[in-house]
Amino acid sequence: MGYEFKYSDAPKITPSMRIACQDLKLDHLYVVYPGEATFPLSEKITARGLVKEKI
Repeated sequence: MGYEFKYSDAPKITPSMRIACQDLKLDHLYVVYPGEATFPLSEKITARGLVKEKI
């Protein structure tokens, strides 16, 4: 499992994320960003917001 932290409020998959997943044989990579939502970027990469989602 890996984590990457982004300052962008709209995270996107980068070549370095794909390389990290492959080289480190990660089961999953979480991209933590300063937003509210949690959503998949791909099968093995999920964007996870730091701000609590509003209900």
